[in-house]
This record gives sequence, C-alpha cells and structure tokens, in this order.
Amino acid sequence: MPNLIWKLFLDHPSQVEESYGEHMAHSSAYGWRLFKASMCAFAHALVPAIHKSTASDTVKGMAQELGGRAITAREERMRRAGVYDPVI
Repeated sequence: MPNLIWKLFLDHPSQVEESYGEHMAHSSAYGWRLFKASMCAFAHALVPAIHKSTASDTVKGMAQELGGRAITAREERMRRAGVYDPVI
C-alpha cells in the first residue's frame, strides 16, 4: 500500500523537484489558465472578431514554461534508473 501511495501521489512531484502541495498548486494554476483559454476559444468560435489569438498565445506561453519542467522530470527519471550522464 505505501508503494501505491508513493506512485499515485508523490513519485511525479518528486521528479519535478516539488512537494505534493507545490505540485498541486502549479498544476491547478495551469489548469485554470487552460480553462480560461478554452473559454476564450469557445467565445471566438461564436464571435470570430474576439479573442483571435488568446487561446493559442496562452498555450504557446505555457509550452515554453513547461519545457524546462519536462527536462527536469526526464533527468530525474534517468538518475533513478542509474543511467543519467549529463552532457557537459
């Protein structure tokens, strides 16, 4: 059971060097930003003159922000597997 709890709640946050609470806060913030972007996309679908690039600008900005986090998580998984060899 403790292994299941670790896998479900703690493994991924530790890969991105966060506690469970920190990860929940960051993930929730991204979720709200995506929700707002999706509402703008629906509004744009109804009235094409509004929110012409709001959703795509939001997603592009988030992709840049998350890029570094993905690298951190990948490197941590490699460290745990014993195959991490940083490029100098």
